Amino acid sequence: MFKLFKTLIQWYGRYWIIPLGIFILLTLLALPCLILVLMLGNWHDGLFEHLLDLMLTLQLIHCGIASIAGVVLLFRRRFIRAFIYFAESAVFFAIMLLMGMFAMFATAFLDNDHFADNLKLPKDVQLSEPLDGDFTSSRSILTDAFEKEVVGAVGNGPTLTDTEECHLPALEHLMAAPGGKQKVLNYLAASPDWMLRYNESDRLYATRNSRDSNGMVDCNENHAFFSSYNVTTKKKEGLHAQYSFRIYFDGPPNRLFAKGMKPFDCLVRGKKDTTPFYVDTWLMAGTARIFIYDESLFPGRQMTAKMVELVNREFEALEHTNDLSVFGEKRPMEVKLYYNTQPGLYLLDIWCNPGETGTLMVRAKEITKGTPLSETRLPEHQVKVYGCPQADVSFNSQIDFTIFEGNWDQYYGACFELWFKPDSGAPERKLWSDNYRIQGWQR
Repeated sequence: MFKLFKTLIQWYGRYWIIPLGIFILLTLLALPCLILVLMLGNWHDGLFEHLLDLMLTLQLIHCGIASIAGVVLLFRRRFIRAFIYFAESAVFFAIMLLMGMFAMFATAFLDNDHFADNLKLPKDVQLSEPLDGDFTSSRSILTDAFEKEVVGAVGNGPTLTDTEECHLPALEHLMAAPGGKQKVLNYLAASPDWMLRYNESDRLYATRNSRDSNGMVDCNENHAFFSSYNVTTKKKEGLHAQYSFRIYFDGPPNRLFAKGMKPFDCLVRGKKDTTPFYVDTWLMAGTARIFIYDESLFPGRQMTAKMVELVNREFEALEHTNDLSVFGEKRPMEVKLYYNTQPGLYLLDIWCNPGETGTLMVRAKEITKGTPLSETRLPEHQVKVYGCPQADVSFNSQIDFTIFEGNWDQYYGACFELWFKPDSGAPERKLWSDNYRIQGWQR
């Protein structure tokens, strides 16, 4: 490695004019692209984001090599050439800072793509309105025992040492059995206690649901209970707990799996005075990777121990049943579109039963011109769904997504479609479509 590095520095010292010319050319090419971004306003287009990242990375590498070469020349008392390299490094570092500041400025103030400036609502098409207000899932969770027992273990339950291993033998058995992984996925897709999710970085994974104050499903990935502040005593009172339980099935280990961590490791952070313990635990169950987050004022991973116990008991029950229709509800197919916290952010609440296991995805297009909306982003928002032969049973799923085209208060007509892609490899089919009066997200 040292020899390679030494060779690189020597090459740079001899042919420094070549990378300098290349980086000047790349910088000149980047400027028109940034100007184009400024004119179009579509900062969230993946092409421009990747181009800027590439330019900043290359410039950072160039600055680093030039600086190191300058230091080497200083030791060799070649001061003029060293000064040239330092100046070159400084110039490119300044260019990099200017590009970053330009990007921040464009993102904060100039991000208007003018997509809907001249669009008019179609007069011959009936448009529905997305539902307003906070979204509350229309499905009831089957049991509240999980959350009560997990949170109730804080300060009361059994503890785990920092080196003590956790195991999910029932999930290990299922993942090793023929067809076991598919059975697990079917169960996670069908059960209201779980949410199957998909994105480009994490691929397919599942998160354990919780309940809100009304007893309805809370599909957040993290579930928190924070202490209240007593104005009189100036102290926090009550329970402090936050947890998350995730199962990853595909793709490489992600950002949650710390570099160098091995199965059954845990990473404990905190605690000073009243600062909570933050504990990340990693474990394996066959080919499935499990990540558990445990935050409380008590040491010993008490919520982690309880979650492992309860989830293992859950998968033990799954080993002995094949009728997953009990996790659905007897109701017809229904799809509703909600504003999700602010205009441009949407949530699709879905009740359906495609009759087989597969993936649900959203597609959208502007009505008058047929222009696809968020074409590169919507494929990242997919959910797994379970289907069973019992036709009167439906299963609930949610898909949240963003429409980037347009801005707040620039209304235009959009057609949303819900598509289903069977795991069997059969052709995709459209399950639902409707026309809405929408507005894009204002960055």
